[in-house]
Amino acid sequence: AYTCGGGVVDNCPNDPNKTEPGQCGCGVPEGTCGGGKITHVGTTKVWDSNGQGMTISRPSGSATGDLLVLILHRTDNYLPLSVSGWTRVAECLKRDNPYNCSTAADCTNWNSNSAYCDKFGDYGQKGQDLAQAVYYRVVGGSEAGSYTFNFKNKVENGKEISDPAWVILTALRGAATSNPVRDWHNTGNDHNSDTVFPSVYGQTGDMLLLSQSFDDTIAQSKFGAPDGTTTFGYVSQSDEAGFLFGGILNSTGETGTKKTNGDGGPSDKDISVSLTIKPK
Repeated sequence: AYTCGGGVVDNCPNDPNKTEPGQCGCGVPEGTCGGGKITHVGTTKVWDSNGQGMTISRPSGSATGDLLVLILHRTDNYLPLSVSGWTRVAECLKRDNPYNCSTAADCTNWNSNSAYCDKFGDYGQKGQDLAQAVYYRVVGGSEAGSYTFNFKNKVENGKEISDPAWVILTALRGAATSNPVRDWHNTGNDHNSDTVFPSVYGQTGDMLLLSQSFDDTIAQSKFGAPDGTTTFGYVSQSDEAGFLFGGILNSTGETGTKKTNGDGGPSDKDISVSLTIKPK
């Protein structure tokens, strides 16, 4: 490094176009190396008593090329594993409080409406006690300002039964728009009053997203953002809650488990999904 004319320190003395390495390093133009920075544009959320006619607004300020990450949550009823116009990248469906997650790969009996699974594994479990699924899409040039969802309801003794659902939608700028998820894992029961998010692999500059579903209403302060993240979204009403945390990774490798800060809640009432999102 040296000081060039005007007192500017030039940390790329052999690159006539840059004085700082930036994301790409000396000798490589910014925006060409895939090392862009992901930023959080905004997050919206909605809770609905029966999972019908749920409309959620696209985050204000989101623009063409931004990545939208949609997290669907539900308790005691069906949650879709396919949504038109969206690509599913992760899921966790729990049969009851003390159990771990089932995933789409565990489905042994798909409903006649193929967006839903009637049975996971060999034990007749339905994965309906508490469930979440994570989807993405890229904001297009004529993108809608909101999205509406209608979840299927179960039928018992000939009667349709409805149950609550809640949705969190976040917008990221600078994220990869093709195969954006680098890694993901889920946990159905962490045996801890806090939420302990599973470890995932990430690289420097990735966005780490931590999504939690909780089967009780609870104050936001009970589940503070894990170290290295901030709270992107929170919703709680009736007997349910959801949290979304996010932060940029500053190293490459396994993140290790990430635990919420605060008093927490009952140890078997939550499920969690960790994801790493690649930059462009």
